[in-house]
Amino acid sequence: MTVKQISVYAPASIANLGPGFDVFGLALDNLGDIITIKKISEPEIFISFIGESSKIPLDAKMNSAGAVILDIIEKKNLDFGFKIEIKKGIPPGKGLGSSGASAAATAYACNELLKLNLEVKDVVKLAAQGEAAVAGSAHADNVSPSLFGGFIIVCENYEVIRLKAPDIGLVVVMPDIYYENKTKMARELLPNSVLLRDAVKNIGYASRMVAAVTLNDPILFGKSICDNLIEPHRAKMIPNFNEVKSAALNAGAYGCSIAGGGPSVFAVGQDQLNIGKAMQDAFKNVETKLILTKPSNQGARVIS
Repeated sequence: MTVKQISVYAPASIANLGPGFDVFGLALDNLGDIITIKKISEPEIFISFIGESSKIPLDAKMNSAGAVILDIIEKKNLDFGFKIEIKKGIPPGKGLGSSGASAAATAYACNELLKLNLEVKDVVKLAAQGEAAVAGSAHADNVSPSLFGGFIIVCENYEVIRLKAPDIGLVVVMPDIYYENKTKMARELLPNSVLLRDAVKNIGYASRMVAAVTLNDPILFGKSICDNLIEPHRAKMIPNFNEVKSAALNAGAYGCSIAGGGPSVFAVGQDQLNIGKAMQDAFKNVETKLILTKPSNQGARVIS
C-alpha cells in the first residue's frame, strides 16, 4: 500500500549553549512541533496551522516547512504537491528553535514518506534549507538536535556529532517581547572581530562542556555555560538580562545564558521552580512565561 500521509514530531532546541555559537545544540523534552504532510495530485503546497501561528507565514517560500518541501520538489522534479499541517507547540521567535523544529520534522517526514533514503548529513542539509527561508542562512544548530535529540556538535558540510545529553533540570523564561526578523537582527548585533583572549576563554568553556557531556557530569555542564563572544552583544535585546542572569545564579543555577538568538533566557540547575521564579522576578515589569523542562535524547519520530 502506498502511504500518502505522515505525521512527525520534532522537539524544541536551544542552540549556542553559551560558548558554542553556531556549533552546539540541545534538544528539549516535552516541547515540540507536529508536522502532518499529505501528498496531493495538484503540484502546489498548502500550509495550515494549529496553535500559535499569527507570526508565521503561509507562503511556502517564507515558511521553514514549506521551504523544505520546495527544495525537494525542485531537486526531485516532482509532479505532485503537498498539504502541510503544522501543529505549533513551540512559541515562534523566542529562541527555542521553532522554525528549526518544523523544518526538521518536515525533512524527516519527507525522507520517510517519499523513501528518499538520505544520508544523515543530507537530512540535516535539507532541514537547514528551511532555516534559510526564515533566518537568511542555512544553519544547522537547531535542526540537528530536533532531528536526532541529545547534545549536538555541528561540523562543516552538515556533518554532526551526537552525544547523549546529561540529565539536568532546565529552566526557560520567555519575556513577552517580539522582534521582527529576530534572527537577522541578533546576528547583526555581532562584531566582525573578537579579542584573542575572549576567543581563548570560549574555546576553554566549549571544551569543558563537551567533556562534561562525555563524562555525564551535569554540574560541570551547567558551569560551562559561559560566553564572552556573543552574549554581551545580544544581551542588549533582552530587558534586564544581567539582573536575570544574576538572579538565576543566586538561586542555585549552575549556569545561565541566552537561548539561541533570544529573547528567552535559560538556566540549568536542580531547583528549577525557585530558579525560574527568581528569573521572572528579575525581569521586573516585563511579562514572562516559565517553562520547566530537561534535555531530551529523542529527536524527530513518526507518530502516525
